[in-house]
Amino acid sequence: MENQVTPFETHLNRITFFLNGEKITADIPAGLSTLDWLHTQKQLYGTKCSCNEGDCGACTVVIAYPFEGIITYQAITSCLYPTAKLHGKHLITIEGLGTPEKLHPIQQALLTNHAIQCGYCTPGLVMSLFALFAMQPHPDREMTLSALEGNLCRCGTYQSILNAVDELAANQSVKDIVPAWCREVEKDLFRFTPKEAMLVTKTDIPQQVNCYLIPTTTKQLFDLYAEHPESVFIAGGTDIMVQKNINRKEFPFLIDLTQIPELNRLYLQQDGLHIGSAVTYNQLWESGIVKTDFPVLHNLIAQIASRQIRNLGTLGGNIANASPVGDTIPLLMVLNSSLWLQSKLELRHLPLKDFFLGYHKTALQKGEIIKEIIIPPLTEDNYVKTIKSAKRKSVDISSVITAVNIEHKNGRITNSALAIGGVAALPLLSRKFPKLLKSKQIKALDPAVIIKEVESEFEPLTDIRGTALFRRELIRNHLILYLQELQEEEK
Repeated sequence: MENQVTPFETHLNRITFFLNGEKITADIPAGLSTLDWLHTQKQLYGTKCSCNEGDCGACTVVIAYPFEGIITYQAITSCLYPTAKLHGKHLITIEGLGTPEKLHPIQQALLTNHAIQCGYCTPGLVMSLFALFAMQPHPDREMTLSALEGNLCRCGTYQSILNAVDELAANQSVKDIVPAWCREVEKDLFRFTPKEAMLVTKTDIPQQVNCYLIPTTTKQLFDLYAEHPESVFIAGGTDIMVQKNINRKEFPFLIDLTQIPELNRLYLQQDGLHIGSAVTYNQLWESGIVKTDFPVLHNLIAQIASRQIRNLGTLGGNIANASPVGDTIPLLMVLNSSLWLQSKLELRHLPLKDFFLGYHKTALQKGEIIKEIIIPPLTEDNYVKTIKSAKRKSVDISSVITAVNIEHKNGRITNSALAIGGVAALPLLSRKFPKLLKSKQIKALDPAVIIKEVESEFEPLTDIRGTALFRRELIRNHLILYLQELQEEEK
């Protein structure tokens, strides 16, 4: 009915959401993280604060919201999640699961299997497992490890935790994991239509973030930017919120991009895969299109950060941040990806290789956003691979990350590209690599010659993630692996 009141009423300076089954309508200070809101506004201290930059998982909570016709339960790091983004969602914390008299099945399994020592990391572990079991009642070991890679246990009870998960996977059903009150809230979540809302949270007291704006159309977005040209755009917030929490950096106006439908589109056309800039890593990783048509991207995403961060971080943000060790950038460069950039007055197309101008410097003009990333289609004639070298398999920044794309036909190379991140102020495409391989027979390639020439092209830097000598050795090893594997496939 046209005049039907939905359970979510939209007000300026006010948001509505659920907290552990209870409807909350509240004024939210702009930029306040969900972790800080839980502690300062609700006095809920079960969600722990430790690193405050998304690395340890102690502050993990779960958010539930409609996505593609179902309610999805996602583990996130609450220290990096602005409370304003909770509008229309269900926030579930450790206090919502179990009681001292009757523990939740996950809590009981951890206790029974001696997976609890000091207890500081336990709430985050429980919430990561809750999100896992809510979406996958019988996870295998690979799913479990992926779900828990963002949770650090300083007491080292990892095997006991896995034993508890095995017990749960064998004996529990989803109705035992997800409380009945969660199912009741799901009905209200489906009735909320965020496209009808345009939310502003403000504060009159000067602080790090004085205004958090959430447009739901590109027209709203650019109108707001015209009114507040000092604004900074935010999507996943996995970099901006770290700067706010750790570096105490001030962002007077933040404009959130995540509720604009065209920035959340993921679709395949004749010219390739189109990815909206607000599509998260996890949405990409779960996409059937990506798994089937771009498996190299699917596999790479599994190495980026942790499940909690992948539920927040976006591909557009990774590109716009212009880090010299951005995980996706070398692969996207060798795939000849391009960008659609949009401002209030213009929509323009730009090859990704022309986007990076220097250290954290890009071709984005003032008031311009990345609207979409386009990856051209791959064929069976493409040998595509990327290698990330870091101290840890997950939740780590690369020392060096490289990618290659070698097109070949009947054993002869027709085109090739090599991109390297971590050796300079910006990710780089090799100029020599394509020339060295052009029109060569794969079997006749001399890896030693190619490696020597490519090495002479780069001057790796020395920093806390490795010396120049170490990085040079990594580049050499990556190239050896690529060329040997290519030649072995040709046998």
